[in-house]
Order: sequence, then structure tokens, then C-alpha cells
Amino acid sequence: MQKQKLKPEHVSSATPSASQVYAIEPVTTSISRFPTTRYYGSKRKLLPWVFDSVKLLEFDRVLDAFGGTGSVSQLFRAMRKRVVYHDAFHFNTHVARTLLTEDATITAQRLISIINAVRPIRSTVAKNFENIFFLPPENEWIDGFATLIGEMTISDADRSLLFYLLYQSCLKKRPFNLFHRPNLAIRTASEVKRSFGNATTWEKSFREHMLQGFAELLAYRRERLPPVTVLPAGDVSLLQPGYDLVYLDPPYVAEDERRNRDNYWRRYHFLEGLSKYGEWSNLIEPASSIGMMPEPKHFTDWSRKKHFKEKLFDLIDRNKDSTVVLSYVKAAYPDETSIREFFESRFANVSVHSTEHSHALSRSKRRELLYIGVPK
Repeated sequence: MQKQKLKPEHVSSATPSASQVYAIEPVTTSISRFPTTRYYGSKRKLLPWVFDSVKLLEFDRVLDAFGGTGSVSQLFRAMRKRVVYHDAFHFNTHVARTLLTEDATITAQRLISIINAVRPIRSTVAKNFENIFFLPPENEWIDGFATLIGEMTISDADRSLLFYLLYQSCLKKRPFNLFHRPNLAIRTASEVKRSFGNATTWEKSFREHMLQGFAELLAYRRERLPPVTVLPAGDVSLLQPGYDLVYLDPPYVAEDERRNRDNYWRRYHFLEGLSKYGEWSNLIEPASSIGMMPEPKHFTDWSRKKHFKEKLFDLIDRNKDSTVVLSYVKAAYPDETSIREFFESRFANVSVHSTEHSHALSRSKRRELLYIGVPK
């Protein structure tokens, strides 16, 4: 059987040579095949709108500074741009290397053999997350899978792929696809009236979810696209300027500080722990009801009113010689007038695009905004 390559870790920021020929496919067609990630705040459903807003801008090298699970990086890649991806989460670098590069060599047959080799054990997840997110046998299976990956002699690209499949499976089996509350009872209590979610999806095995996720990846891989540079996870404020275009999709901070408690760190700490499985047990805070690790300062700064505005405006200012595209939402802090006025003080040409969007976990629509500043 010929191996189908999925290539995540070999990254290059070099301009493709003239001899490299990438398949020509309409961007809108590429968008329709992007894998789903079930990530809170994902721009996947908004990509056609983002594309329409940026398609006439002149740029080649682009930084996706708050990359998340890479939806917008995938868009820029489909536009044949030289993309540099960055995110604060380590687990998202595994996701990006899987979706945005093509170095992995694991085949479906090899994946099945790896899954069959998993032996459930009682380790980090089973000991620290009992009756919190998953059922006891599921916790032990996660421990067995993560332990097996750690013992295997494989490339970083293949390791990223296997973790990506684990992350996606964990998300699918969680109510709301989040890890911010110990709400396993939503799955297990028969008297609970479910007006959301999919009980059938929750009860599917990790094996089923992983094989389904892998098949989706292979379908996406029909088109050959330029490689992406995946930067190490860290504080976005430390990134150097110098790109043609900088795309910013920071966390949305509410005016009411009480609504900022469930930030991205709290929502996805479990996946971040899995990405550091070997050291995870020593990082968990004993007093946390959901097994959280200490929150890095830059996560806190980018999710609280105290520092957010200063951080955001400083980041925009340091990239004022680039075209800056800021994804935002109406009624966030700071308000849209403050954002527009700051853009107008830093850029020669400023435009604001907007559209209504229904969030997956809410029946109400919200107004999405896209600020575009072209340098002086």
C-alpha cells in the first residue's frame, strides 16, 4: 500500500520555487473541505466572508498570530500565501502541524494497528479526573493511548497527528466540546432533558472518532498546498514584526468582568495537559475542581480588562508597518469606536467589514467585525 503523506512538522518560510506547482482550485472549494475542529470561537464558518474581505489586499507573507486550530491559516494557504502560524497553546501546535503541513506518514492501516495496541491503564487522567470529564474506562483508555504514543519511536509529525486525533475525539465526546466544568452528569443522567449536543456522538468510542477524523484528513489532503511555518507556542506579545499582513483574532473580552472567567485556558486546559502528558501529573493544582494547571500570565492578561486593551493596542502598534486585519465582535471590550479610532491613528486606510453569525452554543446572533488597516 502506498503511504499517503500528511506532513506536519517540516516547516519552511522560504518562497516556493518556480518548479513547485501547487494544484489550482478555487479558494471557496478548498474552504468547503477544511476539517471541522469543534473549537470555541473557530472562524471556519466565517471563512467565505473573511476571504471576500481580504482577497483584494496585496500581501505575500502573513502571520496568523492567534492561530487557534488553524482555520484562517488554512484560508491563507489556499490563497497561496506564505503563512506563519502562532498560538499560545502547545496542543494547538500539534493541530497546526497536522492540518497545515504534510509531513506525517501514518496510513489508515498503521493507525488501526496503533489503536489496537492501546492497553488501558490507570495513570494521570484516571487518577486526577475521575467523574469529571469522561467515564472511568475512557479515562484509562486515554492514559493508555498517551502512554503508548510516548513510548513509540516516531517522528514529531506522526506524534502530532496522533495527538490531533486524540484531541478531536476528546472534544467530540464532551458536552459543549469544552472542559471548563465537571459536567459528566450531562452525559450520564437519564432524567436530564438534552436540548443540545448529540448523545450518540458522546457514546462513540475513541477508536471510532479517531478513524473518522483520519478519514476527514485524507479527504482534505487531495489538494497540495504550500507548507506553513509553525512557530513554538508562547506569548503573542513577544513575536517580531515584519510581515506583509498580520491577522489578529484575540480572545473576546466582555465588558462585564464576570463573563471573562471561563477563558480559553479554562476551556481547554485538559487538551493542553495531554500535550504535556509526561509532566502533566506534576502540574495539576490539587485545589482545582477540574484539574487545572496554573494559568500562564499571558493567558490571564489577554482575557481580562485590566491589561487587554493595552496589550491589543501595543500589538497593533508594533505591526503598523504591515497590513493589520483584526477579527472582533460587537459589544466586546474595548468598544468598536475605540478600535476604529486607534486604527485610524495608525493606518492610512481603514475599512470595517461586518456580518451576523450564529454561535454554535447560542441561539442568538452576534455581529462579527473585521477591521483592516493598510499602512501609511
